[in-house]
Amino acid sequence: MIVPAVSNAFMPPQPSDPTASGLVREALAQHESSLIAYACSILGGDEERARDVVQDTLLKLYLADPIRVRENLKAWLYAVCRNRAFDVLRKEHRLVLTDNDDHLDWLDEWQPDPSEDASKEEMLEHVWQCMEQLPLNQREVIRLKFQHGLSYKEISSVTGLSVTNVGFLLHTGIKRLRKLMHRTYSEI
Repeated sequence: MIVPAVSNAFMPPQPSDPTASGLVREALAQHESSLIAYACSILGGDEERARDVVQDTLLKLYLADPIRVRENLKAWLYAVCRNRAFDVLRKEHRLVLTDNDDHLDWLDEWQPDPSEDASKEEMLEHVWQCMEQLPLNQREVIRLKFQHGLSYKEISSVTGLSVTNVGFLLHTGIKRLRKLMHRTYSEI
């Protein structure tokens, strides 16, 4: 009896490398730059310290059980990165973020024509100035949702808040941000 060859198209997807080092390589490829940006937002734009935090995060990933971590890798990485960044701040007794907006440069991945670019920069600067007026917990969930693309459940895992609380903070934060932006544009 002849057995037909099985095509790879019918095989269930397998993790590329089930080892700890494979998981770290996967995390580097998929999440390194966004983790650095997230750590930068917590650390007041200090990219060097943010890179150190991400390096510590990846070291913890290497030491973690790959089977346990793989299923929720993104949320796990953000939670560890967040905790490590706050550890750094606590160690330095610096819990207040600076008004340095240099850490937002990574948002401009494409360059429109100069007139659009100037207008976009003004609008972005205005949004971030208004964001700084929000409470820290609202700023954090807004950044996790819109800058880093995390789901409510992932944000909940990262911050330790309930999914309901995440939704509430996002709703009230966006509502307040809208009012702040409208108020400043009305004054102009």
